[in-house]
Amino acid sequence: MKSVKNLIVPSIILLFLAVFAIVYFAIESIRNKKASESEIDSVKIVSFEPSEIASVNVHNNVTGYNSKVVRTVNTDGTGKYEFLGDDVDPSERYSGSKLADYVEYMTNIYADDKVSSDGNFADFGLDNPRFTVTISTSAGETVIYNIGNSSPDENYAYANVSGSNDIYTIYSTKVLIAQYTSVSFLDEMSLNIDYNDIKSVHFGRKSDGLSLDATVSVSASGISVFDIYEPYVHPASGYFGNLIDSVARLTITEFVETNTNDLAGYGLSDPAYHFVFTRISGGTIDISFSKMNDGYCFGYIKGINKIFAIYDYQLDGANLQELVLIDPYICYCYVNDIKYINGKYGDQTFKFEIDVPNGQSITSENSTITLDGRNAKVSDSYGRAYYSILFESIACIKIGGVEMNPKLGASSPELSLSFQDKNYNTTVYDFYKRDESSYYVYKNGEYMHFYVYAEEIFNDGGTDTYNYGFWKAYELLSKAITENMNGIYDL
Repeated sequence: MKSVKNLIVPSIILLFLAVFAIVYFAIESIRNKKASESEIDSVKIVSFEPSEIASVNVHNNVTGYNSKVVRTVNTDGTGKYEFLGDDVDPSERYSGSKLADYVEYMTNIYADDKVSSDGNFADFGLDNPRFTVTISTSAGETVIYNIGNSSPDENYAYANVSGSNDIYTIYSTKVLIAQYTSVSFLDEMSLNIDYNDIKSVHFGRKSDGLSLDATVSVSASGISVFDIYEPYVHPASGYFGNLIDSVARLTITEFVETNTNDLAGYGLSDPAYHFVFTRISGGTIDISFSKMNDGYCFGYIKGINKIFAIYDYQLDGANLQELVLIDPYICYCYVNDIKYINGKYGDQTFKFEIDVPNGQSITSENSTITLDGRNAKVSDSYGRAYYSILFESIACIKIGGVEMNPKLGASSPELSLSFQDKNYNTTVYDFYKRDESSYYVYKNGEYMHFYVYAEEIFNDGGTDTYNYGFWKAYELLSKAITENMNGIYDL
């Protein structure tokens, strides 16, 4: 049998998400809202300028909690706000802008309608109100108003000013904001993780069991580079970098709890997303996120006694497929770095020699390209170079999928590609048959944990010269060399 707590917690989470959305838009549009509430058909109950306020105290008569904000004046004449509620923590930083918005919102009350002038407070929950708001002005005036029950449709609540028998309906967002405690006023926190002090990052995703670990390096120009080392060795894609950046640069503005004893209640004891940054200087930064729900999720940083909420766009790329998060190509390389590429398929072989000066393209007039000793600089009438097609089709062999444990049916590869760079380093890629439509790929004798589809090798693009498999691209270039007229060959 489920415990009462297990039944209640999901409802609490959904309620928070709803409240979070309502309150966010209420606060963000506070000045516009104030204007709309003060239209001709609205009734002004209480209205003060920020400069008139000395303090605001909101007493929750249900819980006994007091939320108090005091306003003082800086030497330059601007207002300074200090939170002095019952749960104030001197070690915390509270946001001046959040406190200012709170004060302005709670000291400007515009009613939608007057519902009674008879002082029948009990009919509207005002004989024992839910909230009592006390406003003290810098001129020494004190104004008190009360908030009672909500209307049947919960769009409004009933309110009155002490000393008056008039009862009004006010917007229900006042009730939500009147429930604020210290956590609602915490200053924003920006992680700003410095990659120069990070040696590795981890990303885990519960939904599909994905787990990627990558090293981090920072170039002289400040560009961060991620290389995956578990569960395989392969460069990460720019999408992976964007995802890690979104966490490393995360700014948190909305906090939910100061007590983290109930991580499970927020989906954080077994998180949907998990990030770990391992520092060079020692220690880790461990960050968890719950499942996305209606555009939001909860987060928790280990060692920091807070649960927070963020929008889903702040966790950009968390649900991207594995093949998008890693470099999509088996053997991507830059033409300026390559000396030659040897290809082998059964008894057939080719040698593709490349000499492209640094900073220039493969089609530069200063480049030298040969295939099996023959000048390979042949193009069609539109300028599309067949030797460029071959290099592109080799450098851009797409990964078809991840498979950790290959089931080899042959003892030798069906195809091979051997690269030698300008530093005389050699890298060999072997393609072993997986099934009729795909191949396992080995790099320097070690399985890469990837397979590629046969079309990446044998697809004939016809007149679409951007869609050739590398072996068909080799055959196309060989034919173009044989049949060209003055360096031009048209399909």
